[in-house]
Amino acid sequence: MAVRCEERLAGAVWWVEVAREARLNAINEEVMVGLEEVLTRAERTPELRVLVLGGAGRAFVSGGDLREFAGLRTREEAEAMSRRMRRILSRIEALRCWTVARVNGDAYGGGVELMLAFDMCVVAEGARLGLTQGKFGLTPGWGGLTRLVEKVGRSKALKWLGCAEVLEAEEALAAGLVEEVMEPEDLDARVMTLAGRLAGCEPGVADALKSGARRAVEDHRDVAMGGELEAFCDLWVGAAHWERVERFLNRRG
Repeated sequence: MAVRCEERLAGAVWWVEVAREARLNAINEEVMVGLEEVLTRAERTPELRVLVLGGAGRAFVSGGDLREFAGLRTREEAEAMSRRMRRILSRIEALRCWTVARVNGDAYGGGVELMLAFDMCVVAEGARLGLTQGKFGLTPGWGGLTRLVEKVGRSKALKWLGCAEVLEAEEALAAGLVEEVMEPEDLDARVMTLAGRLAGCEPGVADALKSGARRAVEDHRDVAMGGELEAFCDLWVGAAHWERVERFLNRRG
């Protein structure tokens, strides 16, 4: 099972893990299906107060699985994959319950895009967050550029993505990309404490706060994310992208 879900605090908190440890929890078809199934259940469960997502083992999510996505050669295939992941991330944002990213290890590319869809992020000390799409001749394909600009501002977002930077956890905290950094051995306890406090928030209050926060940014979002999609798909079928993917896959054997 690529996505596991454990209910805690009498079902008020769901502890979800992407569980492809051997592939550093890279997102593939199986993970997408698993996330969709968890989200469908969450949308139908009014008792749910907090959904926590982390990764199994030493990584959070290492991005899209390049070995599997290398089979998507046409613009239409790239667009279908991108739209599907954008829907998944939009559904995470739209949940009426609180959402917390438990970033237990490194996150790269699409893993950072996934993290950005959560209400708040708690990160393990020593984790590295890589805005590395540019290394593969791409821009973010799942709405990450728009969300990154919203979270840290235009200049930081452009610098990080343009330079394909990899941030240390403390650097991400100082820039406002994440909300807390914890020692790895304290991460799970802190996330559960936070989840317990959030679970005590009146559901109507949580819904009003989250809805209000969405309204504050949504006017420009459809246009911005539509532009992201077009750029991503154009770059996906470009020679530069595939040259870099082949170089990466050949290096790994």
